Amino acid sequence: MYRYSTMTVVCISFLLVTSVAFSKDKQRQWQTGKVLDTTRDRTYVGNVDNASGSAISSGNTTYAQASGSSTAVYRVYETYAIEAGDYVYVCQEHIKWKWSKPALLTVNGPVQFAIEKDHIYIKSEDGTEHETTIVKKVLKVQPPSASPSTPK
Repeated sequence: MYRYSTMTVVCISFLLVTSVAFSKDKQRQWQTGKVLDTTRDRTYVGNVDNASGSAISSGNTTYAQASGSSTAVYRVYETYAIEAGDYVYVCQEHIKWKWSKPALLTVNGPVQFAIEKDHIYIKSEDGTEHETTIVKKVLKVQPPSASPSTPK
């Protein structure tokens, strides 16, 4: 039989309560919308240079050799337009690594998403969640209803 001190029981209870509270915070209010369009923006931001060299001294003479390379750096964003209810949300996902993939979505197809402040979390077709930032929120304008005209 195990014997635990009161402090141990209190610490374990605290950890259980906080982990349950934290997991409740991560639950998202998922909605269903329609993907109107996706685009990719790749912007050149500069080069990262790498150089290496060696030097050999012989008497009063120094022989040096250097070589280097340069790698182009780009900022890549995937932009999504999602229609839901009375709004169209334009949001961007920053693709931070060259091996990262954007959300897999079908244009004119359904999408599950959750809005939290200025972020939209998108569920990709493969089940992964992608965090995006809302760039624009557009209120869809309904066309005025045409009233039947009366003949004169």
